[in-house]
Formats: sequence, structure tokens, C-alpha cells
Amino acid sequence: MKICYLILAHDNFKHLDRLIAALNVDDVSFFIHIDRKTEEQYESDKENVVIIPEHFDIRWGGYQMIEASLALMRMATKRVADADYYILLSGVDYPIRPKAFLYKLLEQKKEYIDILLMPAPAKPMSRFYYRYFEYDRRNIKLYNPKFLFEVLLKKLNVRRNIPFKLYAGTQWFALTRECLSYILDTIEKEPSYERFFKYSLVPDESFFHTIIGNSPFLQNTETGLVYTDWHVPVPPAIIEDRHVDVLKKQVRFDDEYGTRYPFFARKFNDKSVIVDRINSDLRTDGEILTVLEKELTGL
Repeated sequence: MKICYLILAHDNFKHLDRLIAALNVDDVSFFIHIDRKTEEQYESDKENVVIIPEHFDIRWGGYQMIEASLALMRMATKRVADADYYILLSGVDYPIRPKAFLYKLLEQKKEYIDILLMPAPAKPMSRFYYRYFEYDRRNIKLYNPKFLFEVLLKKLNVRRNIPFKLYAGTQWFALTRECLSYILDTIEKEPSYERFFKYSLVPDESFFHTIIGNSPFLQNTETGLVYTDWHVPVPPAIIEDRHVDVLKKQVRFDDEYGTRYPFFARKFNDKSVIVDRINSDLRTDGEILTVLEKELTGL
């Protein structure tokens, strides 16, 4: 099975190297976007690792996250047009199961992306009703003209027309070649998607989901492959021993998106010594494959 990993990274490059090393096997390629704000340069001497030339200034809630993801997708399909799957990850993710676990899931030929019809929990419709602009939302200045204009539009209740059914979910995905090609073709043929989401809030949690949701691929979707702990004061949580204890006992996780069989977890950093325990306790566990096979047979 041929896989292209599309990775959005901005720091923690030591961990990024660990992530690549953990996933690197035959028929695997890596395409990496490095955030424009990054001061430290990242290089790789591996032939199957490509640092794309585009460097977008990604800010929380902004559209440049979509632009960076699309740049990865276009470069990957240009270089490896015959990949079976294209998997979008963060540079602070890491595999938590044996490689065979992932391949067993991908053999199902599903589109692995969390997706719900809007309105959905924790995804307010206000993200789409009003017009939003690109700026640093984590450090808002009250005199910022873009911020003030947004406030004015809300005060006046100036709403936008929504031209399609909206879907939302978490950002990360594992999509077949056919689905990814459909997304890129749709963007070329239907510019309304980019026009609309360019001025939406947190579009990375709805852009690809809405294209898939309005396509035949919706019927073939399953929940995503990333385990994340949001139950901390400042989410997502850094993966610790307590998470490994849970992952050792559970193969299946249920949430608002349905049944999840995670292969990845986030997030980690350069100081995450827990990776050693994950490698020894989780990524060598052959019994978990038997459990997964029984679970998938029962679906």
C-alpha cells in the first residue's frame, strides 16, 4: 500500500524526525509544510521527504491553514499520483499502534475523517453566518481594523448566504486517492467553496468536510484516526503516562463522531520521553491486532 503523509509543522523538529522515522517504510512519502513564522530551519536528507516551497503564515482560525493543506495535497498528487492514501497530520502527532494496525484499517477503503452535518457540537453556526478576516486571534488588539470590522458586522447582523450544506469535524484525515482527487477537482470547478470559507472562522474544521459531505464519498466515511485528549484546561493535552494506560486497555473509542480506532495521537513535543514507552508498550502489541480484526469483522 502506497501512502503519502502530508504534515503541517512549525516547531518541535526533533519530534518531527521521530514521527518520520516511526512511519518510514517502503512505498511511503512525506510532504511537509513549514510555517512561515518558524525561525529554525528544517531539513531532511531522506529521499522520500519533500519540504514544499510554500510557507504560509498559519494563524488559528484563519484560511491559510487551508492553503497550506491544499499546497501539500497538490504537491503530493503531482509527485505521487498513484498513492492509495493521503494522510494529513500535525508535526506533533505520533503513531501509537503497530504499523499493521494502520494497514488493517486502510484495507477497509474508507475515508477516515470526522464529519457531522452542521449545526454540530462545539462548532457554532456563527462561524459561517458572519464574515471573518485573517489576523492573530490569540493576541487580539482592540484597535485592529479587521477585528473592529467583524464586531461591526455582527452588531448590524449582516449575515452571509450559505450556498451549500455545511459539515464540520476535526482537521485531520486519511483519504483515498479518489476522494482527494475529487476535492481538488471540485475546488477548480466550484470556486464558491474557496470564496465562502476564506471568510469563515476556523475553516480547517469544515472546508474539506463540506466538500465531502456534499459528495457521494460521504456514504463511505468513518471517524478519523487521531486520538486527542480535549479534557484539560488548555487543550489538547500533551500525551502522558495516563494516556498510555488508557490506550493499552482500549482499542475502540466512542464520541460524538462515532466509533474510533486511533492509530495516531497528539500532541507531543521535543521533550516527550513518553515516546519510548509508546514504542515498547503500544507499538509492539500483537494482541491488539487480533482485537482490531474482531472489531472490524463485527462492523
